[in-house]
This record gives sequence, structure tokens and C-alpha cells, in this order.
Amino acid sequence: MLRGFRDNLVLKTLAGSAFMQVFNAWYYSFSPSVAQFIASNDPIRAPIRVMLYPLLGILSVSALAYSWFAWAPEFGVLMAGLVASSLIGLTYFTAPALIGIHVLLRKKRISIKTLAKISLASLAIALTMLTIGEIAGSFLMLAIASSAVVLTCVVAVPILVSVAILRPSPK
Repeated sequence: MLRGFRDNLVLKTLAGSAFMQVFNAWYYSFSPSVAQFIASNDPIRAPIRVMLYPLLGILSVSALAYSWFAWAPEFGVLMAGLVASSLIGLTYFTAPALIGIHVLLRKKRISIKTLAKISLASLAIALTMLTIGEIAGSFLMLAIASSAVVLTCVVAVPILVSVAILRPSPK
């Protein structure tokens, strides 16, 4: 299912192709050695498999998001990417973000308002770059911008959720 989604939908869009080129370069730079390590170590195989189950669900939900916008494939692949990267960040990085932000807030290194503004501004900039790349039809700009959107969502969503959780209640 995931291979079909990638090959038959994502790779048929300019933004999806650009993102997959960057993703594949990054992913295949380390994944074969990680896969070999996992395959040769029985005690870690099961926990790793359990850690990957949410990812399969996330990618299935993102494929569903794409299907809702299939009438506009470039927009559909953007929505699928936003859903996937947001849910990946939420699932895998919210707990560490909560701890890190709690420590920063206790030491008064940064304010909740500043964290929220930085996160939202970063996402707005990445989406603007993606829009410009789409309008210009620039593969390089789309590769950079789509990667920026994904990385921003993976980081910003856990920060924004942590900010919402840690925000002092109104008095």
C-alpha cells in the first residue's frame, strides 16, 4: 500500500518527486546499515517493530488525506506531507519536547509566546517557499521547500502541543 502510494501518487507530482529525491538521499545514507544491525540483533528487533507500527498508521492516514484532495494532486501531496510530518512529530517527539520546553521555561530561557511565534513563522516561511517553488516550477526550490515544510512540521507541532500543555491557565 505504501509503495503504491509513493510510486503511483507522490512521485507523479513535482513537489512529491522533489521531496522524495531529498528524502531518499538522506534515508538511504544510513538505513541499510541500521537495517542490518537490527536484523542481526534479536533483542532489539521486536521493540523496533513496535516503534514502527504508529508510523504505518500515520502514513495510511496521510494517504487518506491525499485522497481527499486527489482532484488537485500537487495540493493533495502537500496535505499528505503536512499530515504525515505533523503526526510523526506529535507521535515521536512530543514527550522530548515537553521535557525540553519545561526545562527552558523553568530557567526562563525563552517564553511560551516566543516559542509559538517562532514555530508558526517557520511553518509560514516554509509554506511560502513551497508555493513559490510550485508557481515557478523549480524542482530545486521544491526540493528545499518541501523538506523545510516536513522538518518544520516535525519540530513545530510537538513544540506547539507542548506550549499548549504547559501554558499557564488564565487567572
